[in-house]
Amino acid sequence: MLNGTALVFQTMLLLTNNLNDFVHNDTAELPAADPDKVVCYGIFGCFPITPPWTSVRRPIALYPEAPGKIDVQFAVFNGQNRSFPKYLNIDVLDTVLTAGINPHGTIYFITHGFLESGPTKWIEQMMNLLLDRDPGATVIVIDWGKGSNPPYNQACANIRLVGIITAHIIHMIKEELHLPNLDNVHMIGHSLGSHLSGYAGYTLRANFSLLLGRITGLDPAELAFTETDELVRLDPSDAKFVDIVHSDATPFVPKIGLGLYEPIGHVDFYPNGGFNQPGCQREFWKQPNNRFVSSMFSFFSCSHSRSYMYFIESIRNSHMVVPCGSYESYKAGECFDCGSASTNGRCIEFGLNSVADYNRLVALGSINPSRYTPIQLFFRTNPHQPFLTQNFKITVKISDAPISVAHGPEIGKIFLYLNGLSDAKPERIYFNEQPALFEPGHNYSSVITGYGKGRPTSINVGWEYDTNLLNPLTWRILSAPRVYIDYVNVESLSKDVSMQLCQTPNLPVTTNDLTVVSEAKCKHKQRGGV
Repeated sequence: MLNGTALVFQTMLLLTNNLNDFVHNDTAELPAADPDKVVCYGIFGCFPITPPWTSVRRPIALYPEAPGKIDVQFAVFNGQNRSFPKYLNIDVLDTVLTAGINPHGTIYFITHGFLESGPTKWIEQMMNLLLDRDPGATVIVIDWGKGSNPPYNQACANIRLVGIITAHIIHMIKEELHLPNLDNVHMIGHSLGSHLSGYAGYTLRANFSLLLGRITGLDPAELAFTETDELVRLDPSDAKFVDIVHSDATPFVPKIGLGLYEPIGHVDFYPNGGFNQPGCQREFWKQPNNRFVSSMFSFFSCSHSRSYMYFIESIRNSHMVVPCGSYESYKAGECFDCGSASTNGRCIEFGLNSVADYNRLVALGSINPSRYTPIQLFFRTNPHQPFLTQNFKITVKISDAPISVAHGPEIGKIFLYLNGLSDAKPERIYFNEQPALFEPGHNYSSVITGYGKGRPTSINVGWEYDTNLLNPLTWRILSAPRVYIDYVNVESLSKDVSMQLCQTPNLPVTTNDLTVVSEAKCKHKQRGGV
């Protein structure tokens, strides 16, 4: 009997082999690989498919296709040349000297995943933003598009070879440009490209005694990589610093998706819990039949692609996040504290700048890199661009005034409009996404995203009543549904915003009207006003 991962794996293989309206693949069907044989490709070594390359979680393994068939390209861009790249040739050393690589700046390698190629829009956007930020940097795009087509298990095999070829290219750059080390080499890979980067890092360490400076894994592929040996997937030993963005962990069954859920880096970021990214919910099954498969694939890949969208946005948009034991704990406001204001405590900036905060915490002794412990960080995003806006911890105090106590508890949802964060019309934000019980005299906390970078001037508060015939607490026969709010506390993670906004005493929030809470009403209460 197939387990959940194996079933999903087989299903995806079937689907990707039949994406006739999504991608063209004229590769002849490969014969079944013989595990007793080993395929070798010269200086790139041999490729067994015995364990750990096959396992319960990885039921199918193939040999990489020949280097000439994959035909991987290394396109070099820099601040003076973003349109007509020079190409590196592993057999021609002079291509390194004439490509325009700055040996004193950061060298970025960016690589795509399954069903993609080098000239894809997100890679171009990332390249331009990196060079805008640092004109002295070099961006090298790894294009293995001829090896990224279906079947999926063949693409999984091909990245083993492409990763090793990339390691040889990096070693060639180091030797020809006399780099003292690889501290300034940063590989960024999406999906299968994440594990490709891991193979490059492993090969540099095993074959050349070199350690990459950094690998960023953007939603590393789950299919055929979850719960596998570290040799098979990206892991923290592949670079001095490995940071991961998890964005698509659960489209099919809990904790299994297009991307890995398990932490595999020095720091692992989980936007929106690492799955079901807001704005990606779409009913693909309602599309015309002739587009069903591609629409389904686009639906499933929406959250998967958010990983590189968030990272791209981080290049010019700082966004501080905090470690937490779980996403539910983070949403409840239990981890909303960076610690010391002078050092930003334990918080780490998401995305491109995360390495600086990690190194700061190492220098402070808060992290011991010799004893690996995964650091999991959670945050919330907007459903549309800009995705990375400040998270607020909202605390609602339900009034314990006599009129509130007499009315009793209510079950429903509180929603908010935060005024003053931007020039745009404020959007509705749910304090609690599911109906909850609110009792007089109690405080309730939740973390929301703020749709802007400013400071709230006031908040419009609304109430959605939820009734259930089986729950007497929701019955309202003689009185209208309402909740009495005393005040609302608003706090940003960086402490740039910390404010209390009050409600007019004894004025309820009902299902029919919005109520405004503001700092001015708190001052009025302090003066003894009613």
